[in-house]
Amino acid sequence: MPSKDERKAAIQQHKDARKHLAEVSSKTTEVTDEYLAANRAVIDAEKSVPWWRR
Repeated sequence: MPSKDERKAAIQQHKDARKHLAEVSSKTTEVTDEYLAANRAVIDAEKSVPWWRR
């Protein structure tokens, strides 16, 4: 079971990844490599965060 600090770090990482994805998404409506990388970062970050915190 992860420690409290690890859980907080995972939640912050998820928030940061979602923020970056929103910034990338606002630039263009096309699917670019930058968008795919940002989306993958969000998906990877979600694995460490409970579903109710997403």
